[in-house]
Amino acid sequence: MEVFYEPILESFPWGKETIERFSTFNPLPKEKEELEREIFLQADDPIKRGKEVLYLRFYKGQFFKRCPGTKGYICCGYWVGNILEGCPFDCTYCVLQAYLNTPFMVLNLPWSKFFEEVTEKIDTQWVLRLGTGELSDSLALEPFLGFVEEALSFFEGFEKGVLELKTKSSNVDVLLKFRGKKRSVIAWSLAPRIIQKEQELGTSPIEERIRAARLCQEAGYPVAFHFDPIILYPGWEKDYQKLIEELFRTIDPKGVIWISLGTFRLPRPLSGIIRKRFPQNWILTGELLPAEDGKLRYLKPLRVKVYKKMLSWLKEYPMRGFIYLCMERKDVWRAVFGMSPKDTQGLKELLETHTQEFLRKW
Repeated sequence: MEVFYEPILESFPWGKETIERFSTFNPLPKEKEELEREIFLQADDPIKRGKEVLYLRFYKGQFFKRCPGTKGYICCGYWVGNILEGCPFDCTYCVLQAYLNTPFMVLNLPWSKFFEEVTEKIDTQWVLRLGTGELSDSLALEPFLGFVEEALSFFEGFEKGVLELKTKSSNVDVLLKFRGKKRSVIAWSLAPRIIQKEQELGTSPIEERIRAARLCQEAGYPVAFHFDPIILYPGWEKDYQKLIEELFRTIDPKGVIWISLGTFRLPRPLSGIIRKRFPQNWILTGELLPAEDGKLRYLKPLRVKVYKKMLSWLKEYPMRGFIYLCMERKDVWRAVFGMSPKDTQGLKELLETHTQEFLRKW
């Protein structure tokens, strides 16, 4: 990995400390715009090239934001911590390919500002659910970043604050070494092996993710799982059912705090990027049609069928976890569960109540 940094970081003690942390990578000073020009002009695939580059910058924006959600669809009311933008993994379906303008990974600094923002917000919330896995993978670059260790200690002191670290890696050593109170949720995105091998390039194999989840559970962490995106192909039903069986043979279902379900969907510009970067890939061969939100989605009857099957397989196990749909409409919720939250605020409140009760007994 190559590491560059914004020259202004040398003006701050915390900036110098961060640069020193990456000394084994021989970090070089360079303005962000100059690095962007070099990669866009010199690389045949700037996105792929950028996954080998980390840029350290002085971030003047807001670290801590609400998940933007999608109008007309129910969101879980999550808060997002923008610590790292970009990911070393190369999933074919990753929306960041179309969402981020910068081709390389960017580490936003200083983290002290992030923790200050969380402290200000936490007293205004019933239960604050916050994750760092929206614009990157929460664990892929640990322990080089050093953020997770600080974050675990920080959230240990908040009864109303819950950090979710979401990953496709099995890199959990930093979590297992932490000896404090386990107030953070460790979450994995899961899919059948054919998806991991052909669509989630560079990620940890599924059996390693499940093994890592067991280790975290044994260390005292609540765990969560995200079956999102659920991608359809011949034989998907058998593969997803076997995946769920394998998961609950390995981990204790009573220690799962929540599970989300979401079918494959993508903004239209992403389809062109996928075709250009992965021309031989089959992921776009399914029946994906424009939906109300402008994204390409499977048809509603098919999505309902998928969710019902996934729900029936999950309910075979004695879970205390809250199962919810990611970015779906009320009518889909009603067709799957027989009920629907009123709106995003309604789902947020249900999840907060469940989280508070789950952790109280943890």
